[in-house]
Amino acid sequence: MKSPAFPPFAKAQAFGLALGFALALLTLLQLKLDLRLFLIASAGAWLAWEFLLGPRAPSHKSDFVSLAYALATGFAFPWAGLGLTALAAWGAP
Repeated sequence: MKSPAFPPFAKAQAFGLALGFALALLTLLQLKLDLRLFLIASAGAWLAWEFLLGPRAPSHKSDFVSLAYALATGFAFPWAGLGLTALAAWGAP
């Protein structure tokens, strides 16, 4: 069975996601926030991006600007999840 070939945009976004997730997880553990809520919020940020901005993403291009956009959006998903988790922890009674 042949493995699927991912475009450069998807590879850059996956690299940004891995790097952002590792750093956000380290920050999450330092702040002692809820891991489950972080995972749900990060997945929600990713899904929101896929439905709102994903169709307009330059995923068919492989120039520097498109790959930088992919890296930045991939890096931002876990941090948006961390922000929502911190907001939920701040607002909890």
